[in-house]
Amino acid sequence: MGTGLVFVFVLVPLFLLSLLVSGIVILISGKDRRRAAARTILLMYVVGFGLFILAIISLAVVDQILSPMKVDRDDVIGTYRVDREMFAGPNADWQHEHFILEITEEDSVILRSQDINGVWHTYGRPIIPQHYTNYRWRFHTEGDSTAHHILANTPTLHRQQWSFYYSFRSPRFGNVFFRKID
Repeated sequence: MGTGLVFVFVLVPLFLLSLLVSGIVILISGKDRRRAAARTILLMYVVGFGLFILAIISLAVVDQILSPMKVDRDDVIGTYRVDREMFAGPNADWQHEHFILEITEEDSVILRSQDINGVWHTYGRPIIPQHYTNYRWRFHTEGDSTAHHILANTPTLHRQQWSFYYSFRSPRFGNVFFRKID
């Protein structure tokens, strides 16, 4: 149920019902007690309104703290390495040592791959920026067999509370997770 629906169909009717009950209590109380009853009811409304505002502010702060970070273009541009912690072990260590990914200012992705002889090879693909709430990008073509197998398909952006990472689907390695290092 959306926040607006809760407000309209739950909180507003409860508030109106409480006003009705308060009015009845004030009318039923004797003449000498009406002023004291009205003050008490007004004090309860002020305290209730204050607690309501405090709850709204607290929920907004908690939502801001617990929601994933917003990613913009400046966050994305940089150098990435394979994250050894995602699936720790010799394969992750080998991938970490043999692959470096860079997302450039010129809207391209560059993958540096080290072969058995220690020679670094460079593979690049242009990207198309997509401007949503979070900065995303994609490759012009999916499943490009001429590119390196890690760069064949557009990766998935995974946002966390204070960081983010990309997962590239590779037919040889499965998912390869890159996390920004600079």
